[in-house]
Amino acid sequence: MLTVAELAKMYAIDFAVDQVVITNANPGVRELCRLACQLGQIDVVVHLVWRIQPAEILFLRLLCPIWVYSLDDRLRCVNRKFGIATAGLDMAELYRRVLTDLGANVVDRKYIVPLPETLQNIAQATHILFNPYASRPNKSLAFDRSVSLLRAIADTYPNRSVGILCSPATHGNALQMEITVARENVRLINGLVSPKDVAGVINQAQAVVTVDTAIVHMAVGLDTRLVAIYPTVDKQASLWLPPPSPLTRVVYSRQPPGQYLRAGKKDMNAFSIEELLNNLQELLATVPDPESILSIRARIVPGLGVAQGTLARQLPLISQNFPEVADCHPGTINLEFEFSIEVTQPDHRTLPLAWTPSERTTEIFDLVRVELEFDQLPARVAAWLYVAHGSPHRCTSNIHEVIARQVNLSNASECRLHVRASAVSLTPCTDQETASMNCSLSPSQ
Repeated sequence: MLTVAELAKMYAIDFAVDQVVITNANPGVRELCRLACQLGQIDVVVHLVWRIQPAEILFLRLLCPIWVYSLDDRLRCVNRKFGIATAGLDMAELYRRVLTDLGANVVDRKYIVPLPETLQNIAQATHILFNPYASRPNKSLAFDRSVSLLRAIADTYPNRSVGILCSPATHGNALQMEITVARENVRLINGLVSPKDVAGVINQAQAVVTVDTAIVHMAVGLDTRLVAIYPTVDKQASLWLPPPSPLTRVVYSRQPPGQYLRAGKKDMNAFSIEELLNNLQELLATVPDPESILSIRARIVPGLGVAQGTLARQLPLISQNFPEVADCHPGTINLEFEFSIEVTQPDHRTLPLAWTPSERTTEIFDLVRVELEFDQLPARVAAWLYVAHGSPHRCTSNIHEVIARQVNLSNASECRLHVRASAVSLTPCTDQETASMNCSLSPSQ
């Protein structure tokens, strides 16, 4: 991987690239010669662009690869011509075609987005992220246009926090933008110095509004709701459009015919703010207004030893109308709390389900979306409070069962459970209920 110094660690560690070669963003002839000597014999170059620039043609000549993949079909040095053959495909599909052409049988198109080791508390997460910045000014939004859009978003969603994404290079401009917008629910997101930092913020957000840049594909990879602003260039679809998804909307900045070919610059500001807000509204329609989140300490305790058998029969029935639990491990994590917890507003309550082998008896199940935070794990784990109405645990309201996808908890003895406040009711445990938990924890805990 040829890359700049700022991204070298990410490619080496998170993407496990065999060799990372560092260069600057705009290498000259001498630097290209140095890179060619360092790389040595090259079999394949993958450079999927519409027009290969003169400096890049020189670099290809220096490398002398056997195959060159490109969309620039006009050049003789391109012998794997993918321009006309792949017209209309997005970039993820283009790379899949390259790998297939190289002999790969199965290619996973899902994006890999490295996350930081620790994520912020979801109760403190910014709800809507706004990124007006791209790699160069003509791909970014103008300052005044950004201010107008930010004000419109902030006024439309007064109960949601709106954060401005920026890099160290654009921090000063973003700070001035926050001041100019002058809305209490708009703030600059500080401390973003790496792609991982940005990914962590996106991962916790409800939605992202951004111009055409890497932020688009980070949001796609993290399954975060996205409104992306793209230019239309002479009716030609952008290669970097996000893949179609229910979580994604694209708003176009209309370019005058031939402008990009004449001037070589794009105008990202010629889009409708009303259209953008309508798309954002569609995406956020299924997201409840933000509310307080409870963070409750819990101790992991042994279960009754029967959940693995019963859940294997229950989960297929529950997931018919609540499909998000279909991939859960058929076993429970048993948590003991300092409070008695009663589920008052479950995210889903089943009909009476005949899950026993005889199908003679039925049972109702409540499920509440939660997150589990473990010291041993870098990120929180999505999970569900699992309340079986016929379970013996219903008699001990400070002990609850949780289901989640497969996770290694071999060294974990306690965790924190994060749950929306309106879903549960908390009351202090009696002395008898708390005695077992207090005895098991050290004085510092």
